[in-house]
Amino acid sequence: MTISPLTNSQDVTLLKSINSDSLILEWKNGFNIDISKDLKQHKSINLYQCNESKLRFFLPLDVAGSDSLYEQLEEKCDWYYMPRKWEHDIAIKDLKDCSEVLEVGCGRGDFVSRIHKEIGANAQGLELNKNAVAYAQNVGIPVTDKNIHELAEESPHSFNAICTFQVLEHIPEFKNFLASLIQLLKTDGKLIISVPNYLSFTRYCNNDLLNQPPHHMTQWSIDTFRFLTQLFPIQLESYHYEPLAEYHVEWYLDIQMSRLPRFGLLTRILNKGVQFLIKPLLKKSHFLRKFITGHTIYVCFSKSF
Repeated sequence: MTISPLTNSQDVTLLKSINSDSLILEWKNGFNIDISKDLKQHKSINLYQCNESKLRFFLPLDVAGSDSLYEQLEEKCDWYYMPRKWEHDIAIKDLKDCSEVLEVGCGRGDFVSRIHKEIGANAQGLELNKNAVAYAQNVGIPVTDKNIHELAEESPHSFNAICTFQVLEHIPEFKNFLASLIQLLKTDGKLIISVPNYLSFTRYCNNDLLNQPPHHMTQWSIDTFRFLTQLFPIQLESYHYEPLAEYHVEWYLDIQMSRLPRFGLLTRILNKGVQFLIKPLLKKSHFLRKFITGHTIYVCFSKSF
């Protein structure tokens, strides 16, 4: 019996099943990372949709990535902890009147430092990656590896705002995670979340390794975030879709081209047009990219009581 981790309902739909051996091979070829220990000898991983909330979730839960996986991704992918993200710029505006701010899953603490410098708030960060924590502490950024649930028990109602960027989708027990974030907030405090939007152009990617276990355990859309207001004492204040990022232009075009039928010479001509005309135009023009829904969705909630 499969139940939704959000509603505890059996009203779920199996969307696809992923063969573990194939996934292990793809990670080896794509990242030179062995994920076999993370998958714990499960033969397959299933993606379901909760029909009531529209949340997409993977099972079994115990295939979530280990600390070692994230350390390896940090070493191999220089873009993994981006110091400045689109959602950071939106959040700075939402945080301007907040004095006590916590960022959960803060990486090396770049945004924590930015909050200090730009709005003068007392900001701190939590991060489980010990390498990232050590880096932050070495440069004087207040980041610790404290457990979020322990902090919520010790210091409830402590923050005017809590941010968590590109974190929620990694956490198998995300409902408890959200409950702890809300417990830490003061009344009227802001809960700011960004995640990949599974309804963006990426939904047409046939094999997005980073958007499935052991890296991601859930997939989110605005419908699911609206549903959260039925479960928690929060109200949805605003949401934003990221425009197509310059560094995602090639990925976006590759996905779109993969969706087209193949017509030999015509396809080769079209490929050249995309490479020599459309790609440089999209990379150069922020105005054009604004009309394409990009990778991330940003939401801002307020705590009701």
